[in-house]
Amino acid sequence: MLLEIVSSALMGGIALYAQTKKSGATNDSSKLNKIFSLTGLNVRDGDKTYTAQLVKKVNHRWGTEYRYRIPLGRSFEDYQAKLNHIQDGLNNRKTTLQFTWPDVKALDRARPLLPQIKALVTKKKAAKKEVELSYDGLLKVKVYNHPLPTLVKYEDVYAPGRWSVPVGQIREGNTIVHHDFEQVPHMVVGGATRYGKSNFLNMVITTLLAQQPENVRFTLIDLKGGVEFAGYRDMKQVVHHAEEPEEAEAALQAIVEEMRGKQSALKQKGVRNVQEAREDSRHFIIVDEVGELNPDEAVTKDERQLKERCQTYMSQIARLGAGLGYRQILATQYPTGDVIPRQCKQNSDAKLCFRVQTATASRVVLDETGAETLPEIRGRAIYQTADKRQIVQTPLIDTQTIRHVVQPYITIKPRKEHDDADRNSKADRTTGANPPQPGQIQFFD
Repeated sequence: MLLEIVSSALMGGIALYAQTKKSGATNDSSKLNKIFSLTGLNVRDGDKTYTAQLVKKVNHRWGTEYRYRIPLGRSFEDYQAKLNHIQDGLNNRKTTLQFTWPDVKALDRARPLLPQIKALVTKKKAAKKEVELSYDGLLKVKVYNHPLPTLVKYEDVYAPGRWSVPVGQIREGNTIVHHDFEQVPHMVVGGATRYGKSNFLNMVITTLLAQQPENVRFTLIDLKGGVEFAGYRDMKQVVHHAEEPEEAEAALQAIVEEMRGKQSALKQKGVRNVQEAREDSRHFIIVDEVGELNPDEAVTKDERQLKERCQTYMSQIARLGAGLGYRQILATQYPTGDVIPRQCKQNSDAKLCFRVQTATASRVVLDETGAETLPEIRGRAIYQTADKRQIVQTPLIDTQTIRHVVQPYITIKPRKEHDDADRNSKADRTTGANPPQPGQIQFFD
């Protein structure tokens, strides 16, 4: 009896506290103003101090969005650079935990209350607010009540489609964002090693193969020693597989010549693109480590000219390929300088950037800073299109799933003896192990 009285009193106290919070008696806006001031984001002009002015506060189910007019003399990048200070400051909370009215309503009166309250307290202690910043004339500070998951499983988010792939889970509503290659044909992918770039490329290939096995074709250019796409090269859908810049040039040149033929065929039909021609086939050109084709890093004149030709071909695919059924994905783990050809970036309206080391590297991929402030979580990335910029947790696809999808399409292709010897030599240099044999699937993390 005493336990029930104590439990009821405790529940009533929580309910009263939650109602107080619900009424908006306190919020994070005062904390934000204090953080802006202490981190030097205010602007002094003579004896006057100008601060960010709160224009609007919008409550959502996932948290709160604050919109500020920033003072003259400050840029969005100034606030972006202080993102970690803002987030840590908001999480520097007092011992009093914040309960909401939905927390109280979720308690089951028919069950013992103390274990439920203890579990709720534990959950509240573990919860950490996360912050996103954006700018569209006003500084938008989105404060999320719950962090984005650190693991999203591919099998939980895969949904059959035509040419769309899951990009990842976002915080708003915990929904899954998909990228449709029919709407946005080309993509640039960047990020430091071990943060999820290779996993994403594997997921794209596997998803497209699972959805359109009879219509998809691949050109896989693997310039990281041939280890990344080794498990796919014997698929019947793989038209070209290249591991060296010389092989990449031959593959890209063949695609450009094929494109010219496709242009002539569409012109004769009197249509503008493959959609009007009702052609189902799509050809995906995926280049992993496009930085290896950067002419500025060439040692000899011949090597420089070869890489310049490769960049010219990739630029032609980016400019002309969309309407002809060609989709290009360029990936790099070294986003510095001009590793991604300018015309390729201009014609790639989709960009996905995992964590990078510097703001400069973020600009190379996104044309904006931000990827350098991502948390050190594998799979966390910024997905940016012409009209949106979202932080996502990309799905993790395991080797078993890849093998299950790929294995039925493996064909044993005859190889010349010297080609096999050359490939063995490359594998020994890069992995220290024997390469996969025809018909055998091998993937690397």
